[in-house]
Amino acid sequence: MTDRRRLIPASLIAASVALASATAQADSLTTAFNLSGAVGTPGSYDLNSLSALPATTENATYYQGARAVSDSYTGTYLWTLLQASGGVSSPAGKNGILRDYVVAVGSDGYQAVVSAGEIDPGFGNQPDLVAYADTQGQLSNGGPDGFARLVLPGDHAGGRYVSNITGLHVGTAPAVAGTGGGLSNSFVLSGEVKTPGTYTLSSLEALGATTVTATYHQGSKPVTDTYTGVTLWTLLNDAGILTNPAIKNDILRDYVLVTGSDGYEAVFSLGEIDPNFGNQQDLVAYADTAGQLGGGPDGFARIVVPGDYLGGRYVSNITSIEVLSGAVPEPASLTLVALPVLGLLAARSRRRNGRV
Repeated sequence: MTDRRRLIPASLIAASVALASATAQADSLTTAFNLSGAVGTPGSYDLNSLSALPATTENATYYQGARAVSDSYTGTYLWTLLQASGGVSSPAGKNGILRDYVVAVGSDGYQAVVSAGEIDPGFGNQPDLVAYADTQGQLSNGGPDGFARLVLPGDHAGGRYVSNITGLHVGTAPAVAGTGGGLSNSFVLSGEVKTPGTYTLSSLEALGATTVTATYHQGSKPVTDTYTGVTLWTLLNDAGILTNPAIKNDILRDYVLVTGSDGYEAVFSLGEIDPNFGNQQDLVAYADTAGQLGGGPDGFARIVVPGDYLGGRYVSNITSIEVLSGAVPEPASLTLVALPVLGLLAARSRRRNGRV
């Protein structure tokens, strides 16, 4: 039987993809994007529907290389957009929304992940904005950033400022089974790292110590403690984060899933903790002044998230830390352009070979 895949040479496929990419690049300014995934009411948003949502203005400065870029953006908070679309469809279980994340996709296929916990007012409460106007003229009226851009005030570099948005996709991290609860004395680091392995108290202590004082709320009660541990970023860098050098800022497509012994989970985007971007000083703590760690009820290691209002992302009794990709398929425009071009090239190939 003839293998149909052999009827279209690889060179034609490559040419069609290149032409599709060039066509998409030439027409990269966007006028609408799709909201999809684990959200109550998926749908399409254009300038009119975005500007009908509650508006806010944020001033932001970020760096492009060594150059500082300052602008004033108007738009709607990413969290407000999600709520207006029926809210995030959280998985079952306590604080299920902390397993969710949003992937912003640009017309050129560029992607960046934001964790739901990062923008949820009950936790990180970051003012991430889906902006549709700015004082510098980069948005709307034919500006180079299209009609909508993701803006993250506070990020050092502008890697998560996704321009020409074609999609916002809400994803959910996989469920990882706990170990039945109880005190933990080690955790496994796995996923997209060069050297996965098991970490104990001694191996964490060997990575160097950072001390932070943090306050969070349990209900309406504030809890303040001073923690010692290793930053989550340092831990991951020691293991070596795997990235694809052919993809610009590939690290921004990834997230970290932290699981406790009882199966409780929370997601952190790598862009949130990367010093070049969010630079959030999340800590894998192994000691504290209140005695909750080191033989206390929180086990040998706990995630600490300075700045979070509630303590939902303070995962105790850690048994698993996994680096995962949140990347979604490339924008549909590339496929829609590639298919007819591929058909045309295939037809030309058949004519040259006398089959038509």
